[in-house]
Parts: sequence; C-alpha cells; structure tokens
Amino acid sequence: MRAEYDVDISIVVPVYNEAENIEAVLDEIVEVMDKFGRSYEVIVVDDGSKDNSFEVLKRYHEREPRVRVVRLTRNFGQHPAVYAGFTYARGKWVTTIDADGQNPPEEIPKLVKTLEEGGYDFVQGWRTQRKDSKFRMFFSRAVNWIIQKITGVHIQDIGCGMAVFNRTAIQRLLQATHHYRYIPAEIAWMGLKIASCPITQRERRKGRSRYRVWSLFWVNFDIIASISTFPVEIMGVVGILFAVLGFAVGMGALLWQVFRGGSNASIVLMSFLSLLVGVQILCLSILCAYLSRTYREVQHRPYFIVEEVVTDGRDN
Repeated sequence: MRAEYDVDISIVVPVYNEAENIEAVLDEIVEVMDKFGRSYEVIVVDDGSKDNSFEVLKRYHEREPRVRVVRLTRNFGQHPAVYAGFTYARGKWVTTIDADGQNPPEEIPKLVKTLEEGGYDFVQGWRTQRKDSKFRMFFSRAVNWIIQKITGVHIQDIGCGMAVFNRTAIQRLLQATHHYRYIPAEIAWMGLKIASCPITQRERRKGRSRYRVWSLFWVNFDIIASISTFPVEIMGVVGILFAVLGFAVGMGALLWQVFRGGSNASIVLMSFLSLLVGVQILCLSILCAYLSRTYREVQHRPYFIVEEVVTDGRDN
C-alpha cells in the first residue's frame, strides 16, 4: 500500500490574509510532523490574499521544500481553497487545518491515529473548549443539530476546520461538480464512516476573523442548502401556522367589533398584516436564494482557478 502514495500525510492549509500568522503556524506543523515520524507534505493554498501572504509563503518554501504553495487567482472562499489543496495532495491521508493558529498542530497525530485505528473515512475535530463568541457558538450548534436531523449522522462540530480524510473520502469529494460544497455536510451525505475527535482550541494569534454576523448567517444557510431543501420545506409549515393564526386573529377582531366596538380591531389587523408581509418576504427571499444557486450552477464555471504553484517539481 505504501508504494501507491508519495507521502503518508498531506496537510492542506487554506490561507487568506494571514501574513502575520502563517509562518508561525507552519513552523509548528513542521516541528510536530518531524516528531511524528511519518512522511508528509504541506500544501498551503493562498486564496487570493490582499496582503503579502504569498510572498511569505514563497520564502518559506525556499527553506522548507516540503511546504508547497498553490495560489488562486482571487478569493474563491475557504472550501474552494481546500478543494484546490485536495487536487494537489499526494498523501494516503489528508489533513486540513486553519491558518489562524487556533487549531493546534499537535492534534494532527491524534486525528490520524483515530482514523487509522478506527477504520474511518473521515475524522472531524471537535472543539470541546471553544474560544469563539456565544453568538457564533449558537449558530454552530443550531447547524449541527439541523445537519444531524437531515442526514441521520451525528456530527459534533461541523464548523471545525481541522479534520483528516482517507483517500476514499478525498476521491469522492473530488467527484463533486456543484459549487456549494461544505465538506463535513458532504461527507455526511455520502454515507461514509465518520467520527469526531476532541481537540483543543486556542485564541487567534493575530488579526481578526473575517466572519461577521451576516456572513455567518449565510455560511450556515449555505451549509444546509447545499445538501437539503429543508428551508423550503419549513416554509410550508410556517404558511400553515400563519393561516391558522390569521383565521384566529380575524375571528377575534370580528368579535371585538361586534361586541365592544371601537377601532382596536383595525389596529390588530394592520399589525398582523404587517407581520404576515414580513414573513412572505422572508419566504420569498429563501426561494430566491435557491434559484440564484441554480443559476450559478448552470453557468458551469470552475470551482477555483489556480494562478501559480510553487512546488518541488514532483506533481502528478
């Protein structure tokens, strides 16, 4: 089996504007993997950074050739960047890790051993002591619960960027042709054998996360919409509830007018109609979001475009 792979482990690191953090993270990865004793490579994907991340990565490759650099033409997003790394990975196992320093590289051997000893296709990191805001943790838990209900697969921490895949999982992921791909959700949908492994999480080294409240909402919506029509289906339930509520409010307003008189009934009706219009607009927005995704899919644009590869010259 060993002869089929150039290295045992490929480590994919997506990078976007992490010039302040990436060198220290790579130093840690190299130190941990040298101690681990398995052959490895590091594939860093620069996802169209606006700072000097790419220059830092090129200099790092010059002193450590096992660190290979893939540069995309623009910022395609974290998951396209990870997929770009997958296409260049030559290892029997592939590990992903974030570039902000929150994922400790010393957890990589534990993840690999868990996958290897348990015979899993995919092992997801599970941040048991998170350093994120309560708001962000709420979104994460809500999406975890929804994905579990949709797929029937128990995923502890779908938002964790640290995970390990075997070659079967990588090959199946690379068969995908759609654009809205969220890896843990895709893995769960494929029916592969998965597990969660508790890991630690640190504070971000420097800088600020680029995920804000609004972007977190859409990221989590995309995760659900990528594998399910659940948001559309729930709109039918909301419609039934509002139909019942509307009938109740209408009857209440009528009885108020007949037995007590006055104008309060009209105010109640106007308030209800305003609320109903708001719900209708929200439901229409969800339908439009699905339609826009269909429009983008039929354009058949590439998931990512590679501008430059800094490597040791042994690509397949």
